[in-house]
Amino acid sequence: MQFPAALRALNHRDYRLFFSGQLISLVGTWMQRVAQAWLVLELTNSPFKLGLINALQSAPMLCLAFVAGAIADRLPKRRVLIGTQTALMGQAFVLAVLVWSGNAR
Repeated sequence: MQFPAALRALNHRDYRLFFSGQLISLVGTWMQRVAQAWLVLELTNSPFKLGLINALQSAPMLCLAFVAGAIADRLPKRRVLIGTQTALMGQAFVLAVLVWSGNAR
């Protein structure tokens, strides 16, 4: 299957795998952010805390991006990608278990 010139990167199997994996990961991240905001609003009914949780979700990217990028450039890319995605998946599962069990407060 040949893709148009504008999408020629999709002609490579590895890129298609990376693209589809990233698509799934980003959709999951968006779902988790919305669910967290909804949970905070349900638990506290506070617009301030809703804004605070959204700000705190972005804080690590703002504060650690340069350092993490420098470290990631020195490590094997595949291992970094698998490790970070596994950690994020584990965090999402822990949050889901806490909510489903009624222990999220």
